[in-house]
Amino acid sequence: MEYFNAVLNQVVIFMMIIIVGFIVFKVRALPESVLPAISIFFTKIVVTALIFINTVNGATRAEMINTFFLTGVVAIVYVFLINTMRILPKVLKLQGDRAKIFPVAFSFGNVGFLGIPLLLVIFGQRGMVFVNMFAVIDLLCFWTYGYSQTFPAGHKFKLSLSTFKKMLNPPLIAIILSVILIFLEVRMPRIVTNAFETVANAGLSLPFVYVGGMLATMTDSSFLKRIEIYIGIFVKMLVFPILIFVVMTAFGIDRDTAMATSILFGLPTMAVIPMLAGTNGSDEKYATCIVLVTTIASLFTLTFVTYMVSVVL
Repeated sequence: MEYFNAVLNQVVIFMMIIIVGFIVFKVRALPESVLPAISIFFTKIVVTALIFINTVNGATRAEMINTFFLTGVVAIVYVFLINTMRILPKVLKLQGDRAKIFPVAFSFGNVGFLGIPLLLVIFGQRGMVFVNMFAVIDLLCFWTYGYSQTFPAGHKFKLSLSTFKKMLNPPLIAIILSVILIFLEVRMPRIVTNAFETVANAGLSLPFVYVGGMLATMTDSSFLKRIEIYIGIFVKMLVFPILIFVVMTAFGIDRDTAMATSILFGLPTMAVIPMLAGTNGSDEKYATCIVLVTTIASLFTLTFVTYMVSVVL
C-alpha cells in the first residue's frame, strides 16, 4: 500500500503540473516553438544528470551485480512484446505508415519522462539500478528494430554507422560511465553531486509542462476517436505490466524487481518517435497523437498497475 500511495501522490502532482503547462501555453506566456527545445533539453541534459548522479551515489556494486540478470529478463520480455505488437496492426487492419508506427509506439516506453521520476519516488536512488539494467536492452532494441519502423511503408531499412552513432546518446553514455564508476566503487565529490542534483531537480517538471503545452496547442482532436490507440493502451499499459509481474514473481523473482520491471514496461510512448518519424518521412502526426494519448492515459494506468501489483497481487 505504501508504494501505491507514493505513486498516487506523485501522479496527482504530475497532473497539476500538466494543468500549469496547459495554462502557460494557452495564454501564450510561452510560444509553441519552445516545445521541441523543452523535450531535447530534458531527454539529453536532465535525464543524463538524473541517471548519472542517482546511480553513482545511490547504488552499490553488490546491488548492480544482484540485478544484472534483469537485462536477460528484459530481453526476453521485449521479444514477446515486440512480436505481440507486430500482430496487433494486422488484427486491427492498419495500413501504410500507421501499420509500422503502431507497433514501435506500443513497444518502447518513455523511460526518461515518467519512468525515472516514478522509480525514484518508489525506490529512491536504488531505482536507478533498475533503470540502468532496463535501458541497456531498451536502447539496443529501439535503435535497431524500433528505428527501422519510423521509415515509410515499403522502405528497406539497413543498419549503418550513423544508426549506432545515434544510439550512443548522452543518457546511454551516463549509464555506461556510472556503471563503471560503481564497479570501481568511486563516489563523486559533494560539489559535483550538488551541481548534477541542481540540474536534475530543476528539470523534473519539464516533461509535464511539455505535455500540457502539447494539449494547449493541439488543433486537431480527431485522433481521440482512433479506437486502435485505446486497444494498444489496454494491452501494453494495463494487461502486459500486470502479466509481467505475475510471471516474474511466479518464477521466484523478488517483488521489487518485478514491480520495477512492470512499471517500466507500462510507460507511455517514447517521445522521440514522432521526431524520428518526421525526419524519416513517416506519419509524424499519428505518432504524436499516440504519444499524447498514452502519456495522459499513463497517469491512470500506472496508478492502477501499481495498485494491482503492490496491494492486490
